[in-house]
Amino acid sequence: MDWREEKLKEELSKYDILFSDLCSLDRYDDCISEKVLLILLQWSCCGQNDASILLGRRKIAELPHEWLNSHLYNVVKHNFDYTDDWNYRRLLELVNAYLPEHINSFLDLNAETNNLDLLDVINDFKK
Repeated sequence: MDWREEKLKEELSKYDILFSDLCSLDRYDDCISEKVLLILLQWSCCGQNDASILLGRRKIAELPHEWLNSHLYNVVKHNFDYTDDWNYRRLLELVNAYLPEHINSFLDLNAETNNLDLLDVINDFKK
């Protein structure tokens, strides 16, 4: 286990979630599991280091698909900084990879923006 995995493991342990047992996240209370999802989103979308981003995405890929499908939008909408163009681009990459049928809902999050960087990101992902 490298230092990134150790750090993420430590962050998850605050919620009594095992690094190796994310496939059972749907069995936890939503309050806890959504905090864990936010941690994974931050790893997957907010960092600048490819290895950390990929680690976060690998861990998100371990989550139960139906659970992710029903919780991702709510966590993003209420707890994630999607007004930052870097974070938003990484988020849309993640959604496009794991929940492509919902890409338009996530594009709509910044539909009213005048921020040119965010508009560029939106245009890159419009189908």
